[in-house]
Amino acid sequence: MKSQQKLRVFIGSGEASLLERKVAIYSLRKHTKRELDIYVFNGTHNAIELNDQEPYLAPLSLKLKYQNFTEFSLYRFLIPQVCNYQGKAIWIDSDTVCLADIAELFDTPLNDYDFLAKGEAYDHQSNNLWGLSVMLINCESARFDLESYYNEIDQGLYTYTDFSCMAPAFLAHHPFKVGQLDSHWNVFDYYDNDTKLIHYTNLGTQPWKYPNHPYGELWFQYFQEARETGYITERDIQASQLRAYVRQDLLQGNNPRDFTPKQFLKKALRAAKKSIQSMCKFLPVYSA
Repeated sequence: MKSQQKLRVFIGSGEASLLERKVAIYSLRKHTKRELDIYVFNGTHNAIELNDQEPYLAPLSLKLKYQNFTEFSLYRFLIPQVCNYQGKAIWIDSDTVCLADIAELFDTPLNDYDFLAKGEAYDHQSNNLWGLSVMLINCESARFDLESYYNEIDQGLYTYTDFSCMAPAFLAHHPFKVGQLDSHWNVFDYYDNDTKLIHYTNLGTQPWKYPNHPYGELWFQYFQEARETGYITERDIQASQLRAYVRQDLLQGNNPRDFTPKQFLKKALRAAKKSIQSMCKFLPVYSA
């Protein structure tokens, strides 16, 4: 009997997303019986952490690291190289919760595609943009050349958004074969019985930063379970609060007692204004 391939899952993260990353990892482990290799790209330190072991340097130049839109935006494109251009691997952003067996996604046939992603992910902007926050990558065929892409962006051949969302302007120069991911594996800020992975992608409403998310109770359920198992420690929580990576009333859950709707509205508007000001030059507005 042929042994099953170990699941390789890469998570984009950084020190600021420690808690959300640990919630995501806990959710992955909770729902699968298959053996997992979980690689964390820690963009803060330009490092890779495999299965919570000692970190090692990621193969990303400092020049390119400075081009990151978020701490980890470009690291997904290193996956084939890290995997020695063999087999396949999954990429997920850290601000996610997996609600089904990730083996189902890993075992999805790639056929002749270089990778699968969410099609028409930002249809309020364009129906030709792919969402790369969850990907199933063919490490044997997908070859990414970040140095060339940024040289071409500087030359005005296409924009950063064209590249990061695999828009037609980018694909005209680099004709990757992109296949449609089952959309239930990347559901933005919503879940129902069919959702397999929820992505808290709106930076102005993420439940660990802002209260009263419509689907924040789900994140806190997994957060609490991860605490109870000891995977998330009190030190993790204290460090994240001390550095203002999460809200100070985090332990009060999704609906803190002393937070009124008026206060929430003021904070949400302030956060939205700040996000718009800092991201107005880029599309999409969501986490990359």
